[in-house]
Amino acid sequence: MSTIAIGDVHGNRAALADLLDQLRPVVEARDTVVFLGDYIDRGPDSKGCITAILDFQREVAGTVVCLCGNHEDWLLRTLHDPKRHSWLLGMEGLDTIESYSPHAAQAVREAMADAGLQLYLGVGAVPYDLFFGAMPREHLRFFETLRLCHRTLDCLCVHGGVDPQVPLLADQSRDALIWGPGGFPERYDGSEIVIYGHRDNAGLDNDGWPRPTIIGQTIGIDTISHGVLTAFRLPDRQVFQSRRYPANRR
Repeated sequence: MSTIAIGDVHGNRAALADLLDQLRPVVEARDTVVFLGDYIDRGPDSKGCITAILDFQREVAGTVVCLCGNHEDWLLRTLHDPKRHSWLLGMEGLDTIESYSPHAAQAVREAMADAGLQLYLGVGAVPYDLFFGAMPREHLRFFETLRLCHRTLDCLCVHGGVDPQVPLLADQSRDALIWGPGGFPERYDGSEIVIYGHRDNAGLDNDGWPRPTIIGQTIGIDTISHGVLTAFRLPDRQVFQSRRYPANRR
């Protein structure tokens, strides 16, 4: 019985497909696979990544859990309030819109040009309905049912981190779990292993290859800015990594 955590994907479908091909033969019925969030934006095929994750969820014998990253968090804010443009302006959301509908992406670009600085004031109108209307219902359900965290016998899986000053998981704020608080991971001194993504803090070996960052009882596996997708298995601490597919932009 193992826990396999998978780091940020950011629309890099080639890296995701490579890694999932490695994991399919090794995932057993009692295993739990946890995707740590940030499936979308920056890369060219967010839609394809969500499809690949849903297919993987159906194919493997183990339990597959998907967490909410900060990119999904802001996408959902836009879904529920179309005057919230932070996802579009701050997360390279157009890459995701383009992957679902080039027509919607073009309409959004034109609306952004027309609105100009008004967007930053939450005033300008953007036709997000074209984007969400082009999204398959299964994908919309995927985004709306993402979890904040997941605990197994091996570790606590989160996207951003945990507040070191808050001892109980139930008391952690949504922002701490998704965005990661100050002082994490350096000041975390809990006994439970925490595995996280989000921070783009991979260590590079002598060949420039990204490796997980291990500080105390924390394990960071956000390596996708280097074109490499990483998974980490507990309790045996085996690392799985894709080949390098430099499709992502940071």
